[in-house]
Amino acid sequence: MANENTALRKPLVHISRRSDVTKKTMIITKAICIFVAFLLCGLISTVVAPGSFLDFYLYLYEGTMFSRNTILATVWNAGLLLLIAAAITPAFKMKFWNIGAEGQVLMGCLGAAIIMKFVAPSIPNVLALLLMFVVAAVFSMLWSFIPAFFKAIFNTNETLFTLMMNYVAMGIVASFSLRYKAPTSTSIGIINQDTRLGWLPEIGGYRYIINIIVVIVMVVLVWGYLKFSKHGYEISVINGSERTAEYVGINVKFVTIRTMLVCGLVCGIAGFLIVAGASHTVSDAVVGGRGFTAVMISWLGHFNPLEMMLYALLNAFITTGSNNAAGNLGYSGEVAKVLSGFFFLAILTSEFFINFKVKLNISFKKKDATNANFEGGK
Repeated sequence: MANENTALRKPLVHISRRSDVTKKTMIITKAICIFVAFLLCGLISTVVAPGSFLDFYLYLYEGTMFSRNTILATVWNAGLLLLIAAAITPAFKMKFWNIGAEGQVLMGCLGAAIIMKFVAPSIPNVLALLLMFVVAAVFSMLWSFIPAFFKAIFNTNETLFTLMMNYVAMGIVASFSLRYKAPTSTSIGIINQDTRLGWLPEIGGYRYIINIIVVIVMVVLVWGYLKFSKHGYEISVINGSERTAEYVGINVKFVTIRTMLVCGLVCGIAGFLIVAGASHTVSDAVVGGRGFTAVMISWLGHFNPLEMMLYALLNAFITTGSNNAAGNLGYSGEVAKVLSGFFFLAILTSEFFINFKVKLNISFKKKDATNANFEGGK
């Protein structure tokens, strides 16, 4: 054995963290991964519906950018996702893992729907909209206050607490919808469909314009709040170290509760926009899982509003377009969710290759016989 040449075996794959990543490298890597995801979406469509590779991209375009209405609908879907992502970003920046955006937005929807159904028919529409806005915000803020209080006072696990409260909110909304369902339906149905009381008005005959304007204003306000306000500074200090924050006189418990109330306020506004400006109804599925998707948007966007906007637009584009393709090509709408998942997988993959360098070792480096004998003699 000592006289035989031996081989030094290295790991087949060696992963190391990159220390010098340029913006150009980041952009190119993400662009390549997103392009590959687009290509895979077309291939999956071809597998599900043979011969539909090019048709998939045609229907993707038709469903998202074919007309002003489809463009506005796509921008609104992206804007709603961006607004919810912006809502949970303040909590994330202070390492409070608020996974409860779905439930907080849902409670905002419930508050707006209650006013729309029971109060709006008896008061002027402007007053009804204002009251819906306030009640939606209050409902959502109360819902976000609960986990913040328990975290601040009892140091509970906010991730599990906020996650479980999503399902409690779904149960409450489902019970409300069932209790006040339409006579010939299993849900509450469109509220005030004939009178349109409590509905946001259309501008120039187009829906969603007011919604989009409100989203832009709120995202800018949240960004300014985090970047320029004293509250934003306190959040950044707590993010660095709670002990340091306490040392400089910041009340961490108070800031935790206050930050979650801000998150609840923005989630409540999102709920108001859903009910008053989009669905005009409420159900346990009205948020459509956007609260969970927004968590990924916020994280993958590194809490940067421009990056979050890009990912929200991409998600809305592929989700809306894939649903249109599914309807025209005759396969299940669930495939659209799979395709949306591919986009997030592509973004995650790009993040991996941006932060880590992968080296393949596919050859063996042999020692010469002299070295082998020397080591054997040891």
